[in-house]
Amino acid sequence: MRAPVPPDDAARVAALQRLGILDRPPAPDLEGLTRLATYVTGAPVGVVNLIDTDRQWQAAATGMACGQFPRDDSMCAHVVAAGVPVHVADASLDPRFADGPFVTGVVADVRMYASLPLRDTDGYAVGTLCVVDPVARTLEAGQFAALRDIAAQAEALLELRRQHVELVGVLAEVDHYATHDALTGLVNRRLLVDRLEQALNRAQRSGRPPTVFFCDLDGFKAVNDAFGHDAGDEVLVAVSRRLRSLVRPTDTVARLGGDEFVVVCEDLPDDMVFDVADRLRRTGPADLGAPAGCPPLGISVGTVTAALPSTAGDVLRLADRLMYADKASRRSR
Repeated sequence: MRAPVPPDDAARVAALQRLGILDRPPAPDLEGLTRLATYVTGAPVGVVNLIDTDRQWQAAATGMACGQFPRDDSMCAHVVAAGVPVHVADASLDPRFADGPFVTGVVADVRMYASLPLRDTDGYAVGTLCVVDPVARTLEAGQFAALRDIAAQAEALLELRRQHVELVGVLAEVDHYATHDALTGLVNRRLLVDRLEQALNRAQRSGRPPTVFFCDLDGFKAVNDAFGHDAGDEVLVAVSRRLRSLVRPTDTVARLGGDEFVVVCEDLPDDMVFDVADRLRRTGPADLGAPAGCPPLGISVGTVTAALPSTAGDVLRLADRLMYADKASRRSR
């Protein structure tokens, strides 16, 4: 008999996925618990089954190889749906299980079946700890109590996994904000310097130095003064999109702070350096999200193809000086 689907199954499956255990190799710590479960119950097979949207996935097993099976065929799906332990002496006599492939011999010949739901800290039954035996019999009260204790340990291990997944996600987010500009999402100065140093190290071996374009907005102060910082932020976001659209996906686009941006291009052919710089300079108000009535906006660019050997600081300082020279030249026209 197919197990009913709990009304909160979507939330339950989401809780399962947050554990970060699906589709991983068998877990040694959980396998240890299945060995213990078979030892205390005398059953030849013990399994930690996790019930996904449409499958039963085995996280650990003793007495059989881990695998996955259709959820419709799962005995443990009944335990998850009911949310309470199940212990039957002979599954072939139980209408929930009698016609299932784990009982009829298609997959196995289960008779004794004992299974306890495994819950996360929010109470969702994500799977089970079960033991099975081809011999019909009843577990002693002490054996079933020990099985409950082992299931509690399995729940604790699953919770540790959830916390680990959550911590990894938090650390990844912290690392992202430590290396990216919060407003534009671009690489920040810290990561820019690191990437530029790496590019210079590669260039020492290849002989192909990176090219750096130091970009500064012309007229940006007037946007903040006339329209406010929210409008200024919108311009900065538009600039970041524009710069990324003008270069290759492999190039680094960074915001140093304020209205200063840097583009680093590796393996850029000499005949393309002027073309890239020109495209950056020809970026106009319409490309930069300038509000109506805004004074003219533009981009001044300092271009440096790094001399070798150089440090990232050397290259950025030179590009900065050349950017100010370009800005002065544009003002005098």
